[in-house]
Amino acid sequence: MCFERDWLRKDLNVIGFGLIGWLAPSSIPAIGGKSLSGLFFESIGTELAHFPTPPPLTSQFWLWLVTWHLGLFICLTFGQIGFKGRIEEYF
Repeated sequence: MCFERDWLRKDLNVIGFGLIGWLAPSSIPAIGGKSLSGLFFESIGTELAHFPTPPPLTSQFWLWLVTWHLGLFICLTFGQIGFKGRIEEYF
């Protein structure tokens, strides 16, 4: 076999701890007294107020969306590396 059948090696611990590991620091009020999560969720509400119309490209929503998700994916990636590295005894 060329590669393992379960190449993704999904682990629900990684998803749970990664999400908590990102929600905790992103909820610290560091941006003008507001948190990144708060700004992102607030911008979702603002944009949903005029629902059929999409957010304009100049909306802060896009900045908070990209920043929040980038941080989440980085936490999940490092979590996967850490969990699998520990299980397979790389470190």
